Amino acid sequence: MQACGRLPSLERFPSKLARLASEDAVSDFACLPDELLLLVVKRLGGVQELLSFAACAQRFHGAVVNNEPIWESLFSKRFGKPTKLHLSAHNLAGSWLTLYRAKVITAKAAEPWRKPTTFELQAALQDLAHGGSSGSYSISSSCSSSDVVPGSPSCSLSDNSQSSSSTEVPLEPGQEAAAAAAAEVDTLAVVFLVDGSGSVGEEDFTCMTEFLETAGQAVAAVPHSKVSIVQFSNDTRVEVPLGPWQKDSFEAGIRNMVRMNGGTNIAAAVAKAGSLFKSCASCTPSTRRVLVLLTDGRIDSYQAREAGQMVGQLADEQANVGLWAFGVGRGVDVGELVRIIEGAGGAAKGLGAERYVELCVRDDAPW
Repeated sequence: MQACGRLPSLERFPSKLARLASEDAVSDFACLPDELLLLVVKRLGGVQELLSFAACAQRFHGAVVNNEPIWESLFSKRFGKPTKLHLSAHNLAGSWLTLYRAKVITAKAAEPWRKPTTFELQAALQDLAHGGSSGSYSISSSCSSSDVVPGSPSCSLSDNSQSSSSTEVPLEPGQEAAAAAAAEVDTLAVVFLVDGSGSVGEEDFTCMTEFLETAGQAVAAVPHSKVSIVQFSNDTRVEVPLGPWQKDSFEAGIRNMVRMNGGTNIAAAVAKAGSLFKSCASCTPSTRRVLVLLTDGRIDSYQAREAGQMVGQLADEQANVGLWAFGVGRGVDVGELVRIIEGAGGAAKGLGAERYVELCVRDDAPW
């Protein structure tokens, strides 16, 4: 059995780990039954202690890195109780240790901002694009957990829902017409509502446009989907009309966006999205209508109430309406955004916190 040697990290914990520095001690520990070894690992607790212990021997390493309950507990202590988004991100990451590491790396690289890991961003996009269904897309292998900027050019999305092949069965004449009609029906229509108000800085606006490139690909991965971009301030401006995702035209629309400045009229943005949904000839009651709000949410209580009412009105008038919000900028008003999300009522009631994601935020106010 390989000895620990004098690891610098051991000197910080002499009472617990110093005697592991001898080869005999390591050999003795290596002979412990699994149950006792796991008890030792559980008592270590701290991240640095665990990593130091794991460096002593291969068996110790396995007992530490494969211990999901311990890393879930450490994740909760540092980042709070795991949310639905965290649970989905954990599934994509493959382990709590991998997600914990990605969170630490992302937090350090993004300071003083807070940004999601690639796993969290992927989970959020999967939720809004697929409604939590099993169909999914994934960030390509070139995008590692250390990538921290949403929409980074090194990150791309690939559709996994189309990976399996099946033998086509010939259709009867009557079935062909029905299949052709079904193919004309959209399964998903997404309108991105981009805050171009005066409280959103250039850095915030860039974060949103980078995110749009990645998010557009997520929508495109869903068969028979349409996507649009609407910028809003006091009024609204359609940057990309509602239609099938086309890489060149979609990215050109993003590049040509000029921040409008002015106020933050979220209600007007929601109303514009509603009119786009109504004009969609291929949208049926079964089509999922998704609004994705990118904003700092810095509005007064009257504007927030008006926005929530508009979301509720849209949900009453049209079927399958859902709203997700991505916080951008300084001093994001999370409480108001959660209330606006839940304005849709029904299935959205109580889900506001789950449908809010910090895209690039800071706690300090912009003034």
